[in-house]
Amino acid sequence: MEFIVYTNTEWDGPPRARHQLSNALAKRFKVTFVAANTIGLPGLKSEKVKDNFELLTPSFPSSFRLRYRMPVLNEAYQVWLYQKLKKRFEGKNVVFICTDFGGHLIGKYFDKFIYMANDDFINNVKVPGWMKAYTTFTQSRLVKTATFNLATAKKLVNDFAEINPKSYELPLGAPEFSKVDITKLSLNNSGDKVKVVLLGFIDKKKTPLVLINKILEIDNVELHLIGPIKDDFLDHISKVEKVKAHGVMTGDPLSLKLLEMDVAIAPYYMDDPNTGRTPNKMWQYLATGRPAVITNLPNVRHWEFPEGTVYKANNDDEFVAYIKQAHKENTMELMKERISIASNNSWTKRVDQLLAYIESYY
Repeated sequence: MEFIVYTNTEWDGPPRARHQLSNALAKRFKVTFVAANTIGLPGLKSEKVKDNFELLTPSFPSSFRLRYRMPVLNEAYQVWLYQKLKKRFEGKNVVFICTDFGGHLIGKYFDKFIYMANDDFINNVKVPGWMKAYTTFTQSRLVKTATFNLATAKKLVNDFAEINPKSYELPLGAPEFSKVDITKLSLNNSGDKVKVVLLGFIDKKKTPLVLINKILEIDNVELHLIGPIKDDFLDHISKVEKVKAHGVMTGDPLSLKLLEMDVAIAPYYMDDPNTGRTPNKMWQYLATGRPAVITNLPNVRHWEFPEGTVYKANNDDEFVAYIKQAHKENTMELMKERISIASNNSWTKRVDQLLAYIESYY
């Protein structure tokens, strides 16, 4: 058995669920990750990322951001690419995982496939009504024709189940950082400074500026940003001298940087239009033993954590108070407990769940 993970995602950049799942699968199976297309004449570029892991990057005469929103372009792309993939994997025992909400023609080329979603793609961005209608159509067709569906948020599972009852929750998983040695953990001794870290795609649209500025009002806070910073986000920060930007970090460099931090945060707007959002970054924080302060989004309210490991805030004032509390309460025992939580919810464990579903339906 081998896997094709078909995406509409660029390979380079902070790892998302589809990257993390693919890497976990590659520990046991051959995986081909199909990335978003580059612009050029139709073609397929193959790269070996590591043992068992192949990266396929299609080229097509349109940017992927335009292509997947345009019905004729999107479907022409799928007809061309799916034919290529079907021929490439002919005669092989392939499990096809589609994470592209626009890839609705897949059932014409592969008898069985899994649709996996980690966002409410339809409501996540503002687009003209006809584009939203097209996205609704493509995703609904995928959900209906899939062998089974997986979603990282309970809300998405409930929505999909109305179309196809074979829909299940597969929460985001924790990374397995090789540089995190539980026997060598220590509480940070950063003097009077409390190092607070925010990991992810950072911009005004998704990152609540009012809350960030309230956090910076804490006298001894130093805010560390890891990931791409979009638009003019920093121009709206009241105390930018207390902010340190580290750029994009992954793997061991990321884990080592997180180990230097005191408190890790996942702030969102409480009325976030992305009803499928869950905090991927939280699992990366826990994997390094950091106390996580997160917005109590609807999709995390049914998640339960031991006291002192994850703090779920219902408003800005509570969020700021939890940062102070998390730093004050942190202990070696809590750090080890968080790493244990991450280990029990790793992407390896998620692969085990996925394989159980596959065994039932394939």
